Amino acid sequence: MSFLRLGALWALPLVLIPIVIHLIHRRRHPTAPWAAMMFLHRATQARRGPAKLRRWLILAVRTLVVAAVVFALARPLSSGMFGVAASRVVSGAPSVVVLDRSASMQRRTESGLTHQAAALRRVAETLRTLGTQRVVLIDSVSVTPVELADVDALTDPQLTGGAASAADVPTMLRVAMQYLIDHDHSVADVWVCSDGQVNDWRPDAESWNRVAQAAQSLGDGVCLHLVDVADDPRVNTSVVLTRQRVIDAGPGKELAVSVLVERQDDASVVVPLRLVVGGVTQSFDVQVNNGRGELMDARVPVPEDQDVIYGQVSIPADVNAADDDWFFVAAADQDRPIGLVTESPCLALEVAADVLGNVVPAEAGAGQGSRLQQPRQLPGSVACLIWQGQLPVGDDAAAVARFLESGGSVVFFPPSDVDRGVEFQGVRWAQWTRGTVRQASFDQWELPIAASCSLDGQMVQLAEIGEGERWIGKIRVGGGAAWFCGADVIDPDSLFAKDGLVLYGLMSEALDASPLQIAGDGGIVAGTDDRRLQTGPDPLSETADIETLLARDEVIGMPLGHGAGVFATRHSAESAPRLVAVNRPAAESDRQTISDSQLQKLLAEVRWNRVVLRGPQENSGGGLVHEIWGAIWVMMIIGMLCEAWLTLPGRTRGESRWF
Repeated sequence: MSFLRLGALWALPLVLIPIVIHLIHRRRHPTAPWAAMMFLHRATQARRGPAKLRRWLILAVRTLVVAAVVFALARPLSSGMFGVAASRVVSGAPSVVVLDRSASMQRRTESGLTHQAAALRRVAETLRTLGTQRVVLIDSVSVTPVELADVDALTDPQLTGGAASAADVPTMLRVAMQYLIDHDHSVADVWVCSDGQVNDWRPDAESWNRVAQAAQSLGDGVCLHLVDVADDPRVNTSVVLTRQRVIDAGPGKELAVSVLVERQDDASVVVPLRLVVGGVTQSFDVQVNNGRGELMDARVPVPEDQDVIYGQVSIPADVNAADDDWFFVAAADQDRPIGLVTESPCLALEVAADVLGNVVPAEAGAGQGSRLQQPRQLPGSVACLIWQGQLPVGDDAAAVARFLESGGSVVFFPPSDVDRGVEFQGVRWAQWTRGTVRQASFDQWELPIAASCSLDGQMVQLAEIGEGERWIGKIRVGGGAAWFCGADVIDPDSLFAKDGLVLYGLMSEALDASPLQIAGDGGIVAGTDDRRLQTGPDPLSETADIETLLARDEVIGMPLGHGAGVFATRHSAESAPRLVAVNRPAAESDRQTISDSQLQKLLAEVRWNRVVLRGPQENSGGGLVHEIWGAIWVMMIIGMLCEAWLTLPGRTRGESRWF
């Protein structure tokens, strides 16, 4: 049990008052031997046991009544789990609310509330009950500490409305810990409102180590609470537009779209799908079997004179309306965009990139080849970067790191001469081994390799060569991933370049892992730092003028890039608008959540209080803790009645209770 007024417990010694009075009362009548009274005393020996028991019961009840008064004044709480939270309110300790506003949190409970709204409501009521005066909000959109005026601000839709972007829980927790360190708060409560989805929690992210170190440095005074809503058995259906293209169809143009519909069960159902283009709606039926259904190259005629085509595909609303729509801007038919950075001429990489996707030309003034990128000038449309040469340093390393954090994929290949003093994200090239043919394997492929460069650093090993030498490794940086392959791609006669299977397999895996390409032509994944939403070549410049062409009502007021829809960006008053479509990450529809064992491993010895709201708790207006002083007062009244009954004199035989 915990208390809101710990100071009132200093009055607990008052429970000794009935005992002291009892002892004083006994000393008022000293014992003196008297023959007649001794005779009467021996006559009542048989009744002494029950009388003595009654006196002890009266004393105990009086003591408990006084204790109940003290406990009621201390304002006890019903939930012992949050006892630390209650005990620290008096000291002015802040409560930091870490809010997951991702698309998966917009799933609705049976009561109609979203997971986000249900968790926020319970946390807000809990903070009101605890009397918390200082509330700091860190949400997944701004990822910036905001000190709220009061607890009621937690329900402000401008601050806590649902977003289409994914959350980065480890980054938000790192910001929360840094806020506590910067403001010298060694005592605080951190309330995490999240559904525990793996895509948002990123359990393999390196930033968890920094969060754990910061939490341990703050000590036991910082307590972490995870508030989640139990997943209900209702089936959710989601839609993703995988491809769209404008094609010539004889007398006119047509828009061809491919759509993927996924359900969270194995039933065979037909899902109606609406395609809206230029205000015209067409309907299609998608057959879903074993949780998956595809509509391939459905064609819709479009006006011949319409240069830019945009629209949306949608399915009927279900338990999560956030994944029932997908917006698009149609462009010329093209493959997945790839950027190339090579230190030496590398025909193998160029051919592989042309086969697997579309090599994005460098911007004017790049200074390398017309097909080669400069890292600091990476266009926003690149989904995957192929890098051959020394690992990036300085501004190049910062640009590549930003690209990875936004969700991009990078594949690194070694230079002809390695510099062991250069590293990127803790990984560096070690040394070349040439002239010795060794067996290497990757996935299901095996091949002999005559030249390879080993790797040093912390990474996930994907392939080895020879006797345990690391050959291919992978690391995660923010929302993206980087692969390091020690193969020789410079020599066109090398076995690796000639065979091509491992090269194509590795690059294909990197392309498939990048969420930046799944939005399609002209598409942007919500929450990513995309240059198409900025005014000039400098990524740090001001945001372009934005016009919303197609979006849900809740997107109004949402920071640009975090709400799904179609937007027109204009970099100047004279320039023509550029249309972009912003959509949620497709992984937000994944049901995989983090387990309790994974949760405890993330922060090593730091413990979590995990509360899962179920059934009536989801729609309850109360908090996670409740004051029970009313029950204490009732118990006190019952105790006083019991004491009065015990002190009633006993009846003599034959005496009537009625007059």
